[in-house]
Amino acid sequence: MILKCVVVDDEAIARSLLADYVSKIPELELIATCATALEAMPHIRSGKVDLLFLDIEMPEITGIDFLKSLGPGPQVILTTAYSEYAIQSYEYGVADYLLKPIEFNRFYKSVNRILANANIPAAANPQPAAAEAEKTDDFLFVKADNKVLKVNYADIQYITSKGAYVQIVTTAGKKIMTLQSMNKMEEVLPPATFFRVHRSHIINISYVNAIEGNTLRLADDMMISLSKSKKDDFIQRIDKANLLG
Repeated sequence: MILKCVVVDDEAIARSLLADYVSKIPELELIATCATALEAMPHIRSGKVDLLFLDIEMPEITGIDFLKSLGPGPQVILTTAYSEYAIQSYEYGVADYLLKPIEFNRFYKSVNRILANANIPAAANPQPAAAEAEKTDDFLFVKADNKVLKVNYADIQYITSKGAYVQIVTTAGKKIMTLQSMNKMEEVLPPATFFRVHRSHIINISYVNAIEGNTLRLADDMMISLSKSKKDDFIQRIDKANLLG
């Protein structure tokens, strides 16, 4: 059995990313990508949609309002950059809640849970090409300034906590503010390249020019605090990377 899917998101990049993820799972078939809930409605009314990937913050009709209008129909996985909607969304019986930026492994876990509940056996080797793609991805997507931005890992110099937000600082000096936790960023970023040197800072090891006491000097003489509790682990980490003579 194949689950027929519709992606609803007002951001073109987000639609493209989810469409790519759907294509990696043999048990899913994408029948439409829609920029608004109104655009998705005819597909839902056709009764041929099994699974709906639905953004929350959209023009005209929000994802939550769309959920309220739906009767019995497809299972719904919400996709959003705003964690505050989580409790509210589950009141409407959604299958899962994916917080942007969405990584493929989290997406697959969500879909696999639905497949298991529907007694649809997942592929024995879940999309080898997808697993390989996950290892080789060198970028992430973040929502900022009402856009979804692609950020290459190699361009990230460091990330700093700003309350409920994080600020991503690139090698070009660009600062990207996005609603996200440091814990989530630490989980998403490849550990071979990034290290959380302080509760408020994650750095790209490639841009460390010097360690001066409990401070790291990055490119452009940017100084970042190195937590005492993290220092020994960090020294061992860069030793393994052959960054120390």
